[in-house]
Amino acid sequence: MQTGSNLFNIMKGLLILFFSLFSLVAVCQVPEPNNPEENPHQVNQWMVDSLNHRPIDFYLNHPDIDKYAKLFFMGKFAASDDNFTFAFLDSVLTTNEETSAFYLFVFNCVLKITDGALSEYIGQDCRAYLETYPCDFIALKHNELYAENYYKWINYAAYEYYFEEDPVASTNKSIAALKQIVAQKCADQSFELEEIRKSVIQFIAEND
Repeated sequence: MQTGSNLFNIMKGLLILFFSLFSLVAVCQVPEPNNPEENPHQVNQWMVDSLNHRPIDFYLNHPDIDKYAKLFFMGKFAASDDNFTFAFLDSVLTTNEETSAFYLFVFNCVLKITDGALSEYIGQDCRAYLETYPCDFIALKHNELYAENYYKWINYAAYEYYFEEDPVASTNKSIAALKQIVAQKCADQSFELEEIRKSVIQFIAEND
């Protein structure tokens, strides 16, 4: 009986998720530049059934999560250099603990496929994420969802430092300020913060 009950609960959950997604797609008009059929290379290709120990429908039904972020996750919205995309990319910096895992995942998916003008915007947020949440940034290195792109995150952040008037000095100043945060919140990662600094400096030197 328990097996049957478990199966019923699973099926019930899947039906709820299906109708939630159907309703979301039905009511949302996707702007022309974000049409997934016309821009297939800017569409999400990575799915998960849970994030941060919560089922994915928790996020897809969450009222505080941007509707276009949800559509992008589902492959129904093509990322572009427009305000709709920028809005949910910036949300990677949210302080909302309930929504942050979803926005981080979506941001990383966009980072994988981005090019052109959108790359410049990605760089701004990568740098901001490093400077706002240095311990979380470092943790990407050992997270199976993000490890593959960890050095892309660093390079995108480095690109932003590169355009400073004195990029090396700016990098050193930023990392120095982050050392205190890392020492307090994730002291065992101080070495990795220094490795990030070296990587940024190397990027600047190679592109100078």
